[in-house]
Amino acid sequence: MATQNDSFEVLEARYRALERHLLHSVVKTDFERKELRRRIAERIFTEAFGHDCPWSVFGRTLRRIQRLGYSNVERRYHVACLYATWCEQHPEHDPRKARRLLDDTERHLLRLPRSSRLRQGLMEALAQKRRETGL
Repeated sequence: MATQNDSFEVLEARYRALERHLLHSVVKTDFERKELRRRIAERIFTEAFGHDCPWSVFGRTLRRIQRLGYSNVERRYHVACLYATWCEQHPEHDPRKARRLLDDTERHLLRLPRSSRLRQGLMEALAQKRRETGL
């Protein structure tokens, strides 16, 4: 699908084409449609981060994910951490929204059972990310 040398624009176009193809040929239910859109949006967002895209692009990919919602708390955590890291790398960008997304992620993690290893692991990782980014 992609190579390391591909530009973000090329990758985004390929992922969008894949999304259209799968939506028309494979996906049958509304749940599958939404989940496919989420997964493609997450992949494009991750690529925007990896290509160090400017806010005009990175913000657009973030907003799409937020509109579609998150499949689970792990995906919410992934998006929040990438956003916080992006803000750290771009100090000219106001990090308040990233902090709110980290706070929201923490609230969702706290809803998991106290005995959950997922909760414990992600709470520790989230605390570490906050220390790293100052958020």
